[in-house]
Amino acid sequence: MKLLYKYLLKPILFRQEPERVHDFMVRFGARLGRYAFGRWSTAIIFDYKNPALEQKILGISFKNPIGLAAGFDKNAELTSILPAVGFGFAE
Repeated sequence: MKLLYKYLLKPILFRQEPERVHDFMVRFGARLGRYAFGRWSTAIIFDYKNPALEQKILGISFKNPIGLAAGFDKNAELTSILPAVGFGFAE
């Protein structure tokens, strides 16, 4: 996956207008999130779990300390797929 991203996807995506890539990824992620198979296959590729990363802060349990900042999914279109990507939380 790393080589596919580094040598194929990154060169293509970085030549595009950033907002266009963002809009495409949001539409693609929303479509993947609609289907159980899309969420499952995404989790197989990207999700990583390790008990050492789990944290409990102010009574809230997080599976890992990596979160998605506010603004990426400002219209809440990716709520179904983001857990499969491996984020511990999203704002």
